Amino acid sequence: MKRIGLIFCSLLLMFACVDKGKKFNVVSSYKQNVYSGATITFNIESKKNYVPDSVLILVDGNTQTFSKTKACPLSTEGMSMGEKTVTIQTYYNGKKEVHLRSIRILSDIVPAKLKYEVVASYKHDNQSYTQGLQFENGKFYESAGLYDESSLRYVDVKTGNVLRKKAIDSVYFAEGLTIVGDSLYQLTWREQTGFIYNKNTFEQIGVFTYPTEGWGMCYDGTYLIVSDGTEYLYFYEPKSMSLHHKIAVYDNLGTVSSLNELEFVQGFVYANIYTTDKIVKINPKNGKVAAEIDFSDLLPEQFRNDVDVLNGIAWNPETDHFYITGKLWPRLFEVRLFFQKD
Repeated sequence: MKRIGLIFCSLLLMFACVDKGKKFNVVSSYKQNVYSGATITFNIESKKNYVPDSVLILVDGNTQTFSKTKACPLSTEGMSMGEKTVTIQTYYNGKKEVHLRSIRILSDIVPAKLKYEVVASYKHDNQSYTQGLQFENGKFYESAGLYDESSLRYVDVKTGNVLRKKAIDSVYFAEGLTIVGDSLYQLTWREQTGFIYNKNTFEQIGVFTYPTEGWGMCYDGTYLIVSDGTEYLYFYEPKSMSLHHKIAVYDNLGTVSSLNELEFVQGFVYANIYTTDKIVKINPKNGKVAAEIDFSDLLPEQFRNDVDVLNGIAWNPETDHFYITGKLWPRLFEVRLFFQKD
C-alpha cells in the first residue's frame, strides 16, 4: 500500500469564511479534500491584529488548546474518515466566539490490488438468493433472501446439499448472517428486525431491532458489524444491540458505498460492493480501504444464465482460503488471495 504524499501542501487553497459581527475570522489553508495524516492550520485573523488569549479546537470528541497564537495546526492523524465539523472557540478579554468549519478526510493510501486463484469449484443451489454466508467445520450457514422465499440454511460445502433449512416468515426479506458463539444472528432488509437462532437446531431464541436497513453482517469478537448499503459500518453490542459507534468507509478518491455482504478476517472487514464484482478489504479502526479484489471473471460464461450479482463471502481459517458465490449462482468457488506484483 502506498501512502499518498501530502500533495495538497503544494497546492494550497485558501478557504476563508467571514464570521460577521465577530472580532476574529478563521482562515484555513487546505484543499476541499484532506488526506488522512495531513495537518491543517487554522489562522485566527482580525482587522486590528488582535491575538486571541486562547483557542480551543474541537473535532471528533477531541480538544486541542492553543495560547497567545494566531496559527493553530490540527493534525488529522488517527481520525476516522469522512465529513467532520470543526469547532474553533476563540477567547479574548473574557469573551468567547465560536466558529464552525468543515473538512472531509480521505484515506491516504491507494488500495492494493489483490489477485485470486481458484482452488476448487462446488455446486451451489441456484434457487438460493444468497445474502449471508458463514463457514464452520466444513459446512456453511447461509441466509437466502427474497420475500416469500427467505430461509436459513445449513449446507455441505463439497456437495452443496442443504442439510437443514428453516423458512423465514414471508413478511421478511432475509439478509446478512453471522455466528456469535453458539448463536446465529440474521438481519432482514427493510423490516429493521433481526433474529437470533440456536446454531445447532435453528430454534429462534431472540429478536432484535436496528434503525437502518439491514444488508451485511459480521462479528469481530466484540461487536456485530452491520452494513446498510451506504458507506457506513455500524458496530453493535451483541447482547443489547445498542450502537457503540459507526465509521465511514473511504479510499483515496472518496466514499466507498453500497457495502453489502461482510466477512471479518484477521482484523479486517471484507465487503462486497453491491451490483459489482468487487470486494474491498477495510480497516475497521479507521474506515480506510486497504485493498480490493476484482472477481468479474470468477463465474464462467456457461453459468451466467439467470443469475444475479456476486454476493457471498466466507473464510476458512484453516486454509486461509475464501469461498465466493452470488445470488442464484449455481457454483461456489474456493479461492486463494495474493498480492498482485507491480
